[in-house]
Amino acid sequence: MESREVGFREELERVREQLCLEIKFRAAEFDQLVSLQQDELDRYACPAIVLAVSRACGYAGDRAVGLAAIMQYIYMADRVHRLMQDEGLSEAERQFPVLVGDFLYGKYFLGLCREQLLDYLAPLAQGIATMCQGAIKRWLLLEDEADAEDWLDVLVREQAVLTGLAARLGADLAGASLQVQERLEDLGSELGLAWAAAKQRLGYNIVGMALRQARKILGELPDDLQLRPLEELYAWMAGYCCPELKLS
Repeated sequence: MESREVGFREELERVREQLCLEIKFRAAEFDQLVSLQQDELDRYACPAIVLAVSRACGYAGDRAVGLAAIMQYIYMADRVHRLMQDEGLSEAERQFPVLVGDFLYGKYFLGLCREQLLDYLAPLAQGIATMCQGAIKRWLLLEDEADAEDWLDVLVREQAVLTGLAARLGADLAGASLQVQERLEDLGSELGLAWAAAKQRLGYNIVGMALRQARKILGELPDDLQLRPLEELYAWMAGYCCPELKLS
């Protein structure tokens, strides 16, 4: 996260170090088995949402770092599984995305156990199921003509659901009220949708619409929240998704 300074950089670095420490194989390095071609948002967006929201709600402890790593495991597992295509891969080549993705899903479950966050298993499992539905619809759309509305539905299921969960659970971890959790989940979903739409290259109008909605939600949040981490998160993600959009 070099383009914009954020107040939770130290915690993000701890998430990165934890992931590097835990994602190891005896036979090969992770990058030798799969190539995700990750950019800054791929590496940091899900953890950053957890950390920014939990800090905004008044919590900056170790469990926020643990939850941030858990959300990143889920995101990475989904990305790795998407590497498996129906055609063009040998049987041996197909095995790596499946096995490595399952390994990462296992890490997310172990993280829940280690951090004593098993209460989050049900919502995360439901979120993963929704992400799988989005992946299936994506495959089906590749065979048909699809409009922007079809792709938006896919992106909401594949990515916005996860970023919304990252925000909601980060708020819950900090002890926020249910109403605040729901509004922050909306914020996380809109940021995730803007991110996904930018990667899908759906155009300025759709990306900008999601970012403006996120900006609107920010302006409606209660005054007793510490809004600066959320402002930093918004500016950072908007800067990558749509640099030409005015952030004020």
